[in-house]
Amino acid sequence: MTWPAFLDLPPATAHEADVLLLPLPYEATVSYGRGTALAPEAIWRASCEVELWDEQTGVDLETFRWHTAPAILPGRTELAADYLARVQRAAAELHRHEGLVMGVGGEHGLTPALVRAARGSNDLSGVTVVQFDAHADLRDIYAGSPHSHACAMRRLVEASAQVIAVGIRSAAREEAEFANRNDLVTTFPARLLAGENHLLPGEENLEPALLDTLRGLEGDVYLTIDIDALDVHLCPATGTPQPGGLGWWPSLRYLHALLVENRSRRLLGLDLVETVPDPSTHVNEFTAALLLAKLGAFCHHG
Repeated sequence: MTWPAFLDLPPATAHEADVLLLPLPYEATVSYGRGTALAPEAIWRASCEVELWDEQTGVDLETFRWHTAPAILPGRTELAADYLARVQRAAAELHRHEGLVMGVGGEHGLTPALVRAARGSNDLSGVTVVQFDAHADLRDIYAGSPHSHACAMRRLVEASAQVIAVGIRSAAREEAEFANRNDLVTTFPARLLAGENHLLPGEENLEPALLDTLRGLEGDVYLTIDIDALDVHLCPATGTPQPGGLGWWPSLRYLHALLVENRSRRLLGLDLVETVPDPSTHVNEFTAALLLAKLGAFCHHG
């Protein structure tokens, strides 16, 4: 791999690292725009332009150690199930070390394998998955595949994980009905987080409830961020864009509530998926690189 080191910092070994990054250039089940396979390399290159001092936390990113694992490359004719099994094994190996494992995709179909690796089991009872996303990803099968990016959260719920979905603004009727009848799914739609001026009659601003939920989670937590949770101007080339997304500062406030203010949760790991680089702009990959840096700062603050 000839990429630059993440944040242009001296790379650490897996054994000594505070953060272990797993690049996953995968896009086998994308259904609209393509390009997520190109994301990890673009994110690594963009990271070299990120300032190493985080102004929100006062953390110097160069004071902790970053390790980049070898990218898990899909075979040209490899089945999705076989690739995802390799991802799970590689991530599980990284979790043997002390540092925080961050998967960097690649499409959202990666997440079930990453959560199972982080838990060390296919049984996800007692795990809360916090999902930042534009889409519910609760379909049973999509385009003939149970491993589709549109099915990622459904696979986790079937394994008994609780899902807290933040920023959702696109779902099929079957997904909404599944969520409504399943006690393991709690949804905070983007339109109910956008402030009082955007509510329709009878609707409630759910931002205070979301912040209370994130601050109050206990036990094992896994964080998955589909970058299309953000407003589309922050990720203009993502594969399935949706207007009406989360702003940058509100998103960071929610992440701060979970990662800095909450001392009762045990963070198993996290991933960032669905970035698509665009030759005409660096916004997509720079947003992703900065977000990864922010997540590192938040997780190691205090």
